[in-house]
Amino acid sequence: MSQSKLKIVIFDMDGLLVDTERVYRDGWQYATKQHGVDLPEHMFQGWVGKGYHETTNALVELTNDPQLVQEIRKTRENYFYQELEAGRVEAKPYAKEALQAAKENYTVALATSTMGERARNVLETLGFLQYIDHPVFGDEVEKLKPAPDLYLEALRRAGFSAGEGVAVEDSITGSQAAENAGLPVLMVPDSNFELDVEKVPAGVVKRGKDLRIVLEYLEKH
Repeated sequence: MSQSKLKIVIFDMDGLLVDTERVYRDGWQYATKQHGVDLPEHMFQGWVGKGYHETTNALVELTNDPQLVQEIRKTRENYFYQELEAGRVEAKPYAKEALQAAKENYTVALATSTMGERARNVLETLGFLQYIDHPVFGDEVEKLKPAPDLYLEALRRAGFSAGEGVAVEDSITGSQAAENAGLPVLMVPDSNFELDVEKVPAGVVKRGKDLRIVLEYLEKH
């Protein structure tokens, strides 16, 4: 991809720009225990990159108690906001630098399965929202990742095609969503979770341990 062709960089949020997936996992563990529900660790691991509906449906299937699931979600949400207000929801290494570098020469979008109110709170707390031209949140599309809707909506709002963009993701689910939208993917796996390399989509053109791979990619494109 030549520099003239690359027009838009689309970032995921959770586990990529912000170390939220760890807090979400801890929040699920705390909330389920508070409500007397014992869930295995691998289940929380499997929820990385998943949205509201998938996690809710999984809990309802396990507990057969939709009301209890809503109570668990409320407890987990309160846990998350306590961590955010206490300053324990932190930016990932080189997140600000990657956003700044993208903003200098390209349109910057966000494609996150997180609902708008919480996502905006996180981004504003860390000072990231100012770098994002087109944020797209989980409550603004019909289907969440791995469906391509979030990425397609970001492209639509910005007025670009998939051939003019690149996605930056941390999870298998998110990378699948970007690939399904026709975007090449830079992948920075969340270090809090084990990556199943056999499931990494073919659309991932580069994988690295931190967001410096975005800086390197933009320098070459």
